[in-house]
Amino acid sequence: MTDKPNREEPATPGTRNDKQMQTFRMPRPLVAFLKSEAGQGQRDLTGHVVRWLEGIRSSFGLPGAASALLDEDRALLGLERYEYLLHVLYQRSLQLREKGAGFDAPPSRGGRPG
Repeated sequence: MTDKPNREEPATPGTRNDKQMQTFRMPRPLVAFLKSEAGQGQRDLTGHVVRWLEGIRSSFGLPGAASALLDEDRALLGLERYEYLLHVLYQRSLQLREKGAGFDAPPSRGGRPG
């Protein structure tokens, strides 16, 4: 792992431009997956990875009240962020078994009625 400051733009600590270069070793299939996902969203790989990591850090931009409620729930369950996301996805899968895929999608997006 390499830890180098980004020298492209001068920045004040804490500003949006205060970036750091970071290198990670990842399995090739994971990199291929990330590149594919980034391309589908028309994002560069760095932007895509930063979007995901920032989402995990910030509860994916949910309003503060919702984020605080989820953080409280996660703490009471004794789970780290990753494990909590697994828990939430599992709970959704239980709803899907009961109600079917897309049960709460808006009708115009191909969701099933009521």
